[in-house]
Amino acid sequence: MAIGEIFLGSFFQFLLEKLASMVLNYAQWEGTDTLLHKCEEMLKIINAVLDDAEDKQLDGDHRVKQWLDNVRDLAYDTKDLLDEFEIEAAQVKLGVESSTSKGGVKRKFLSFSQLHSPTFETKLQEIKGRFEDIVNKKAPLSLRENVVDRSHYTNKRLPSTSLSEPQFFGREKEEADILKLLIGEAENVDRTLSIVSIIGMGGVGKTALAQRLYNNDKVSNCFERRAWVCVSDVFDVLDITKTILGSITKEPCKDKDLDRLQSKLKDNLSRKKFLAVLDDVWNVKYEEWTSLLKPFEVGAKGSKIIITTRNNSIVCIKRVSSYFVNVLSKDNCTSMLAYHALRARNFEGHPNFEKAGKRIAEKCKGLPLAAKMLGGLLHNRENPKE
Repeated sequence: MAIGEIFLGSFFQFLLEKLASMVLNYAQWEGTDTLLHKCEEMLKIINAVLDDAEDKQLDGDHRVKQWLDNVRDLAYDTKDLLDEFEIEAAQVKLGVESSTSKGGVKRKFLSFSQLHSPTFETKLQEIKGRFEDIVNKKAPLSLRENVVDRSHYTNKRLPSTSLSEPQFFGREKEEADILKLLIGEAENVDRTLSIVSIIGMGGVGKTALAQRLYNNDKVSNCFERRAWVCVSDVFDVLDITKTILGSITKEPCKDKDLDRLQSKLKDNLSRKKFLAVLDDVWNVKYEEWTSLLKPFEVGAKGSKIIITTRNNSIVCIKRVSSYFVNVLSKDNCTSMLAYHALRARNFEGHPNFEKAGKRIAEKCKGLPLAAKMLGGLLHNRENPKE
């Protein structure tokens, strides 16, 4: 799988989730919901052929490469506009609600004219036009939809990834906030079990953040039992239960009877404060989730489950506190690239690489996984031209 495929596909998933959320949250903005919905539908059409487009690009199809370049540019421009719109819309909505509380008449619908910048509708119409152009140019390329069944990806991630990264950049606030959710509540919480969901696009560093928290000394001292399991594509209640039980008992689990496994897990968690991490959860059905949670209800108050996921819909499960992880700053992304390429925190000691390094870091668009992978590819390269 190409690096471009990993990050463009993940970025599209992020945009789809963001657009779906905005269609729901800003439906009252007259003229906006229709435009956003149309962009969302065209984004889905493009997303369906990304895998085949990446394959054809790697085979040397220059027409497809140019099309993908245009798709990539449009994706980033769309994100920038959506971010700008959300900030502006939230400010206007706050102002309208403030006026209403002071005796003003609350309007049922808000319009573009209430935004501070009159160019929003023009920009969104331009984005919509670019989407239409890209969708129209897709047909002559003969791209196939959904050529890869991602449900059969069983080796995307190593079975155990609970060990922390050797260097960690730019997540101090996120780490402190979630640590407070894990430990700060533990002393006063009324309920036995609560769940913290770390949400973000692929490659943004959700797992690395969970690793930091899992290995934090305060967390180790707070929880009597800890377990880590990588879930990935298939949410298999039996396999997840076996992995957690084996992690807690430090013994191999070969039993294939779910009832017996859950009884053993229940015995080991009874009246114990525990932390379980479910890393890289893609999909979960409500009945499977409730089945998995049965043994966890016997733990001591303050017990926690951390979920890392790129799927917003998982927050519908009960007792979830959601924390959204955004991309890294340019400086932190540069530091990560420098570390993996040169084993340094910046390019100050390597002036020959500084200009190229910063340009490469900027191309990573704040995705730590991109910086890490590209840094690894550049490791031990001594020629700046390389």
